[in-house]
Amino acid sequence: MKSNPKVKLQLFLFLSIFTYACSPKLYLDETKRYQAGTLTESQVDSLHLFLKENQRLAIKDTIIIKYDFNKDDCWKDLSYQNAEFLNNVRWAFQKNILEKAEARPKVAIYQYREDGKSFSPIKSKGLEIETDSGFLRKLLFEEATSCGTSAIILPNGKFLLVKSDPQFSALILNAKDIEKKLQENLVK
Repeated sequence: MKSNPKVKLQLFLFLSIFTYACSPKLYLDETKRYQAGTLTESQVDSLHLFLKENQRLAIKDTIIIKYDFNKDDCWKDLSYQNAEFLNNVRWAFQKNILEKAEARPKVAIYQYREDGKSFSPIKSKGLEIETDSGFLRKLLFEEATSCGTSAIILPNGKFLLVKSDPQFSALILNAKDIEKKLQENLVK
């Protein structure tokens, strides 16, 4: 049977589009990285009930959640490093979170990941990362993004999502920055 270049090209294009469509989106443009919204009172109550299951932390006024998605290759370049290097990266990441939590006593900082088995070694071992039952994914993290998404949820239910957030930069936003980003992104 003779090979048809047109069929091969169509198959290649189909597979390329399918792969792109199924891959988490990477946000590089700072103006598109943020999304704001408001949870209803019952959604906030449900979130609090869900987070109370996590026995590591107590609920506080403001909640910050770092959420990582299954099949994300954000950290793949580090996968080939030795175990000591990977442990040092994990420790530095965790230490940053602990320091930020200590400096912000009214903020509870959580780390969750989508259920699955395909995570970088950086995000799969040695960190205080809980596995989401699907609740958070439906409530806040509907769009899979490369390098995860962080959410800042205020006591009044307003929230700010920081998409493609590999370094958990949501932690460096202060109250004034958060309010400004909320106003800019609620108006869009």
